[in-house]
Amino acid sequence: MKHPSFWARRVHSLSGVVPIGAFIIEHFYGNSFSSQGPAAYNAYVASLQSLPYVLFLEIFFIGIPIAFHAVYGVYIAYQGQLNVTAYPYGRNWMYALQRVSGVFLLAYIAWHVWETRIAVALDPALKHDLFTHMQGIFENPALVAFYVAGVAAAAFHFANGLWTFLIVWGITAGPRGQRLASYACAGLGVVLFAMGVNSIVGFFAHPAAIV
Repeated sequence: MKHPSFWARRVHSLSGVVPIGAFIIEHFYGNSFSSQGPAAYNAYVASLQSLPYVLFLEIFFIGIPIAFHAVYGVYIAYQGQLNVTAYPYGRNWMYALQRVSGVFLLAYIAWHVWETRIAVALDPALKHDLFTHMQGIFENPALVAFYVAGVAAAAFHFANGLWTFLIVWGITAGPRGQRLASYACAGLGVVLFAMGVNSIVGFFAHPAAIV
């Protein structure tokens, strides 16, 4: 009989890909509408807000999986031993960065959810013009750097976690498959990071919208 921790780790691994990974890809893609200006971006946000059962979807298909993945991820990070100074191998660095990026993402996601979901829900005026709200946030250079770091952490954490997921679930069992998967996952991480940065840059392309 499998130990409960075995199943908890399996669920943790799976949740990082479905639904969280799928949400990350959709979220990065959707935010890219910022490059098309306020009207396109706000229309995209409005289309999401008008989805049937949107609050149910946000809580049970996004919020709870992220909360479980984050809490159990911190537990795993607490148990792990970071020994990159003694064993400075590539995969050992990936292991350490996976834990560090996960802890950083806790702070980033908490801030991002507050600014783009909770604060917007509390202020109806922001609900119809999230583009201008984001431009106001990005007037602070420190927050721009914080968002870029968050995008980088999310892209790396998902891409590297996907590589591990493929091994854990027996999809890439051999060295050749793992090597090819590492290239594919690295490429995915680079694409996601580029999409995220492009989204941030999009808010600077329309300065007339800043209030």
